[in-house]
Amino acid sequence: MLRKRSFVKPVKKISMEQNTSQTFFDKIWDSHVIRHIEDDVYLLHVDRHMVHECTSGAAFAALKRSDRRVHSADLTYSVVDHILSTAPGRTGETFPGGREFVSLLRKNCAEHDLELIDFDDPRQGIVHVIAPELGIALPGTTLVCGDSHTSTCGGMGCWAWGIGTSEVAHVLATQSILQRRPKRMRVNFHGKAGEGVYAKDMILHLIGQVGVAAGQGHTVEYAGSAIRGLGIEGRLTICNMSIEFGAKAGFVAPDDVTFEYLAGKPYAPQGQLWDQAVSHWRTLCSDADAAFDREVDIDCSTIRPQVTWGTSPEDVSSLDQPLPDPADIADPVRRRAIEEAFSYLGLEPGKP
Repeated sequence: MLRKRSFVKPVKKISMEQNTSQTFFDKIWDSHVIRHIEDDVYLLHVDRHMVHECTSGAAFAALKRSDRRVHSADLTYSVVDHILSTAPGRTGETFPGGREFVSLLRKNCAEHDLELIDFDDPRQGIVHVIAPELGIALPGTTLVCGDSHTSTCGGMGCWAWGIGTSEVAHVLATQSILQRRPKRMRVNFHGKAGEGVYAKDMILHLIGQVGVAAGQGHTVEYAGSAIRGLGIEGRLTICNMSIEFGAKAGFVAPDDVTFEYLAGKPYAPQGQLWDQAVSHWRTLCSDADAAFDREVDIDCSTIRPQVTWGTSPEDVSSLDQPLPDPADIADPVRRRAIEEAFSYLGLEPGKP
């Protein structure tokens, strides 16, 4: 049975100097600032907090030591998903290694009156998969979880990112989080992808072009005609791998594809609230003349099906390309990394 939850909680309004043109990220950021702390550090409101058994135990223990309760139970979503068997007919005893973690999450949820999606609940699944499936991840919201690939949910048009255990405790206690304002990157996927090229190929091609450190310090907006042509699953796939090139998070601005997917989801707004929400969500896009700190353009017509061959996400080539020759790589660090990957995997330069 679904617990009645708030669609959104009000954020304290503060006076901020804004440019007339904003990126999609700027609009989310500015609407969630509670207080400017210092320099580029701000206190932000968190709209959705996903909790699982693997990283929450120490966070709940921190609350207990400080004699605190969970601040916003209605904005906290708990699920068993990390240390759990996937075998048919599983029980809590199927994977003994996870028993203690699962039991502790159940205990903490009971103590703090939190709804728990347990292993035998038909809604149960991977935390950053069920958030879109259930309508927990909504456009324009902030969503955090103690899982590095929380950025997957950015495909729904929200700003979603992974946090550490001490941050999990802070969000549980205050429904807020301290953040440095990241830089803004936009990756434009233009044109039409060829036969056999899917979302995974698009993001792997990007990582192969820009490297695994290109996104450091940035949030990334994925845009362009090829992105608009993707369904929700493809968008989630691309946003999931934002972390693989160092970005804090990735997202796709919401559109009719998003709204159609969310309509009728259990935790999405209903009735008149739905109409109001969609009207607002349609404003969540980058203004035409909004400025980004970095832009990357990818011609999707040039992308072939991709395959990774090494020990890093940037070790990627088209299926019809031979393996690279380290001798042709000018960067000594990159050259050494390829040599070590070849040695580890028993590969040879120039082989298909």
